[in-house]
Amino acid sequence: MANDAHADPLHAALQRFAEAWARGDIEVLTELLSSTYTHNDATGAHLSRDGWLSYAAKRTGRRTQITFCDVEIRLFDDMAVVTGFNDISGGGILNAEDSRDLSIAFTQVWRRGNGRWLREAFQATPVQDLTYA
Repeated sequence: MANDAHADPLHAALQRFAEAWARGDIEVLTELLSSTYTHNDATGAHLSRDGWLSYAAKRTGRRTQITFCDVEIRLFDDMAVVTGFNDISGGGILNAEDSRDLSIAFTQVWRRGNGRWLREAFQATPVQDLTYA
């Protein structure tokens, strides 16, 4: 992770965002998203801010848990690129009836304005056992 005064508040925003997503806390998610947010999820769907918030609102009451692995933060003034992996468990990941766990590689873009970090973009790729020739 980046060793910078801006990295600690960003790391806190990342964790707060993940926990809010896991429990469907729309108030917190709305606060942490930029007005121009775009989201490419693990199923390949491309969602606008409003579309993604509609999806996230359906997560309320779920017991999903999310952990971060191998997170790297690259800071560029008031922008940050965050890469890493999420291990997601506890059911209700893709929909309320989904009982499978999911691991993803992610790329997130965050921007800082008015002293706080906002998530600008997200890209998820499911991690599977793949063999390349």
